[in-house]
Amino acid sequence: MEFITEEGDDRVRIPDVEVVREQVDETFLAARMLDGLIEDEFAINRRAFQQAAGIAEVVAHVRRHPEIYTVGDGVDDLDHAIRSIVFEVALRLQVSENEVRRVLCTAETAQESLPLMWQRAADGVAAMRFVDAAVAAALRLRAPVGATAEQRAHADKAIALIDQACARWVLHLPLAAFRRRLKALTERLDPAPAEVRHARAMVDRRVVLEEIDDGMSWIMALVPTVKALAIKRRLTATAKHLKKDTREQRTRDQIHADLFTDWLCGVGTSTAVKTRVFVTVPVGLLTGRGGGSGTGFSSPGEALNPITSLSQAQLVGHGPIDPLTARQAFLDASAFRRVITDPVRGVVLDMDRRSYRPTKAQRDWLVLQHGTCARDGCTRLALDADLDHERMWAHGGPTNASNLRPLCPADHVRNHRTRFRFDSRPDRSVQVTSPTGFRTADPPPF
Repeated sequence: MEFITEEGDDRVRIPDVEVVREQVDETFLAARMLDGLIEDEFAINRRAFQQAAGIAEVVAHVRRHPEIYTVGDGVDDLDHAIRSIVFEVALRLQVSENEVRRVLCTAETAQESLPLMWQRAADGVAAMRFVDAAVAAALRLRAPVGATAEQRAHADKAIALIDQACARWVLHLPLAAFRRRLKALTERLDPAPAEVRHARAMVDRRVVLEEIDDGMSWIMALVPTVKALAIKRRLTATAKHLKKDTREQRTRDQIHADLFTDWLCGVGTSTAVKTRVFVTVPVGLLTGRGGGSGTGFSSPGEALNPITSLSQAQLVGHGPIDPLTARQAFLDASAFRRVITDPVRGVVLDMDRRSYRPTKAQRDWLVLQHGTCARDGCTRLALDADLDHERMWAHGGPTNASNLRPLCPADHVRNHRTRFRFDSRPDRSVQVTSPTGFRTADPPPF
């Protein structure tokens, strides 16, 4: 629709009423949908707050009543009780114990030192990841043990400023911008010299292994930046030298990874790694006839999950590996032993013990059977576990394979120092029953 102005020159188009109404309706609908997302986010934040507050509350209750979990009156009963409630919460929520400890630390620190941010979380305004960042800053600024009254007063004032600033920023800033501002403010408020902060950060240096797919893993190390750069430069310089060889077909990144691995493993040196790694290799993979023969070979130090079929090579506690890697592991092994399996079910039936002392053979046998800690859900390697007597030695339990099960050190302590029950099933997996009546389950793998 058009009309002519008074001057009679310009024509102005008037939008169609129905088109305008449709555009307004769609805009209104989009606005309602976006409002719904915000409402959902607030609800999610409140639920996360309630869970964190609930974890802190139940831990506080166990601190007052450690007898719920402990069996004696030892001086470390409170510590065992707290570890026990963290363990049970992890079992019930199906998360790691470290995750429970992280949430507990956030809740307790925020309740004590960051009341404004804690209230923001209670209202659903702040997601727990914002509270985590504020708590990390508060922990950095807290007064050290043995601090003077003046140092404590400075720390309290600095943490209060962090709380006030974060409570404002969380209303408007995304997480990345929130963290940038928080980092800048924390740097200004931290009275410690740079060398002291570096020494403090050095305490956290560590190596982390993260498994991914197809038999590959990331290995990462938190180390001083100076050393990290030196490592990278040495890798780069050596890779450049190797790249000059016209026969070299690897990429620069592949050479970096291979050098990194060889240097850490000590390849070609007198201190080369001699750590035992258990791998089961089906004889069919070695003969080229496939892996269904029911007989496998195991190099000293590698493990088998008895539930899985021996048609594939297995890396203890981690799962299948590809045939090429398996054959190379067999060729590199200084010794191997034969394992007989049920050709239908793939269950270990017998193994050659002639070259082993009884105690060593028993441990290897249990590692082959279990692969990991026998407790439901635990992924710690059986190779590093304690051998626990299901029927205690003091009560007449024999030291034989039918009475032994691998339990990681933490579970071994819980079995003997707390009120948790660790009961072996017929398949030798271990069910845990907590003092509050919770029982773990181990569903079939397929």
